[in-house]
Amino acid sequence: MSHRIGASIVLLLTIIVLLGLLVGITVGFNKPLPKKPLKTAEPYIEVIKPETERHRFLVTGHGVIMPRTETTLVSEVSGRVERVSDKFYVGGYFAAGEVLLNIDPTDYQVSVEQAKARLMSAKAQYAQEKARAEQAQKEWDLSGRSRSKAPSLALREPFLLEAEANVQSAQADLKKAEQKLQRTVIRAPYAGMIKEKRADIGQFVSVGTTLGVTFATDYAEVRIPLTDQDLAFIDEPNWQSPEVQPLPVTVSAEYAGQNHNWQGELVRMEGTVDSRSRVHYAVVRVDDPYGLQEGSAHNQPLKVGTFVTAVIQGIEMDNLVKVPREAFRDLSKVLVSDQDNKLYTRDVEIARAEDNFVYIRSGLQPGDNVVLTAIESPIQGMAVRTNLDQPAASSANEESVAQSKPVAVEQQ
Repeated sequence: MSHRIGASIVLLLTIIVLLGLLVGITVGFNKPLPKKPLKTAEPYIEVIKPETERHRFLVTGHGVIMPRTETTLVSEVSGRVERVSDKFYVGGYFAAGEVLLNIDPTDYQVSVEQAKARLMSAKAQYAQEKARAEQAQKEWDLSGRSRSKAPSLALREPFLLEAEANVQSAQADLKKAEQKLQRTVIRAPYAGMIKEKRADIGQFVSVGTTLGVTFATDYAEVRIPLTDQDLAFIDEPNWQSPEVQPLPVTVSAEYAGQNHNWQGELVRMEGTVDSRSRVHYAVVRVDDPYGLQEGSAHNQPLKVGTFVTAVIQGIEMDNLVKVPREAFRDLSKVLVSDQDNKLYTRDVEIARAEDNFVYIRSGLQPGDNVVLTAIESPIQGMAVRTNLDQPAASSANEESVAQSKPVAVEQQ
């Protein structure tokens, strides 16, 4: 009996000890670890160090190539088209004065011969009247009345004047007939190209019939619309000055799937403003657009009707800061970090804003770096880390590496 009671007491003590150990272990695991003070990380941003530069602005416009002169060929005589030049087709080139068409000249050759005959008759009549007038003057002198003035009728002066007038009229008729005969030959008024062909061999044409349309190829022009803001960046010459120097212009267009450039000049400004769009038109000239002249620098023709982009060399400005457009939310303010890596907003004066870059004239302070990183709600004076701050960047990398390693927790 006593043996059983002793065993029970030993078992009870063992259970109490195990419970105590279990409670101790549980309390040890649930004991909170010492807390480390929280450190707020400064945001990391990308900035650029602004540098001043001298910049020449380019003004870009678009337009359509037009010929400097376009002419509608109209027949000034009637007749059948007798011959057509082998260059008289759409796209055909021709030189100045080259014969394009011939109209049957037979009727006009006859008219010239008739006019010559009338002129000869008028001259003969004039010679007769002149001889009669001279004879009348001699007879008046022999009559002993030379001291008094002879009447004009007695000297046949009216008849002589009439004969002289007939000669002049016949000469005018001959000149007119010869001009009509010359007009049976249609010549090119300048070196150019055929745009439209409206007559062909064997066709009868009358006075006023359109034969075709030509245009000159010595140079072409393009009208470029410019706004008031564009004009502020063009050093517009004094077009009234005889020594004016045209502004160089680069004209570009797509041809055969490739982009090609041609050199031109801004030669004048049109004297009116478009009443609807309020734009000014500048006229750019491109010499020898088809590359027909000897020694032409053009490898590809700049065809009439081509839509082109014209880049005009504008004015130059000093002490400008070139900043990517992405750094701006609006064109009056820019976000910067100062020399103490504090974030601030600066009011700046913009010289010109383009598609990819903005040129700042003033407003940045010494030590300012322009922020490129988009910040949702920037706080004035907020501390930041930048890509120009090398030590900060290194510590940031070390911190990120340390955070990526596993940390062993020592159990208490």
